[in-house]
Amino acid sequence: MKRIVLTLILAMVTLVSIAQDKPGWIYNKPKPTNSSYLYAIESATGETEITARNQAFARVLQSTAMRLGQPINSDEINRAVQNGTSFEVISSQYNIPINKVCEYTEKVSGGYRVYVLCQVAKAGNIVVDFDYEFNGCHDANQYKNSTALLKSVFVPGLGQMGKRRYTEGTLTLATELALLGGAFITYNTAQNQMDIMKDANTTYKDYVAAKDKYNSMKKANTICWGAAAAVYVFNLYRAYSAKPKYKSGYALNPTVMPTNYDLAFGVSLTYNF
Repeated sequence: MKRIVLTLILAMVTLVSIAQDKPGWIYNKPKPTNSSYLYAIESATGETEITARNQAFARVLQSTAMRLGQPINSDEINRAVQNGTSFEVISSQYNIPINKVCEYTEKVSGGYRVYVLCQVAKAGNIVVDFDYEFNGCHDANQYKNSTALLKSVFVPGLGQMGKRRYTEGTLTLATELALLGGAFITYNTAQNQMDIMKDANTTYKDYVAAKDKYNSMKKANTICWGAAAAVYVFNLYRAYSAKPKYKSGYALNPTVMPTNYDLAFGVSLTYNF
C-alpha cells in the first residue's frame, strides 16, 4: 500500500515537467504555399514580454533586410518601436515585406522568451503573396483531445496543462497529490493504531483510544480515496472536453456603461482559467 501511493506521487512529480509543450512550428518550420515568401523563426528574451517580442521581431526584420540587400540599423528599429510604431508599419517603411503569423511566450529566469514565426519576402523584386489564412500557430496534435486525455490518465492535470490551462492543471495535480498524501497518512496512522490494539501489553483504556482513532483514520482514508477517485475522473473529463487556451490568462478589457444619458468609460480585469 505504501509503495503504491509513493510510486504514484513520484510519477506525477516526475512527469509534470513535460507539461508545458511548445507549438510544433518552433521545431518544424512550416512550408510556404507559394514561392514568393519564406518562413523565418526568431526568439528573444527580455525583462518584459513586450521587450522580448520587439527584439524577436527586430531580428526577423534585420535578417530579412540583410538577405534582401537592404541592411538597416537596429537602433532605428528600436527607436521606432519605442515610439509606438507597429511592426507592420516599420516593415512597410523600410520596404521589407513581413507578415507575422504566430507567437509563443514562455516565462524564463529573469523575464520572458518570445518566439515569433513570420512570413518574409523571398526576394526584393517580386510581388509577395503571403498566406494570410495560415492557421498552424497551434500544434494540432498538442491540443488534440485524445492526446490530452492520455496525458491525464498518467498524471492528473497534465492534459489541461498541455492545452495551456496551467492554473486548472496545477490545481488538479495539487489536489490529487494532497488527497493521495492524505490517504497515505491516514492508512499509516490506522496501521499504527492496529499495532497498539494487538499489543498484549496495551491497557484497556489505551485499547479503546486506539480503536476510536483507528476507526476515524479508516473513515478518513476512505474519504481520501473516494475524493481522489472523483478528482481523477473529473480530471479525465476536463482533459478531454476543455478547449485549448490560446490567449493569456489576464486581460484588461475596455468597458462602456450608460449612466443617466452619459457614457462612463473604464476597464475590467478578467482571468481565463
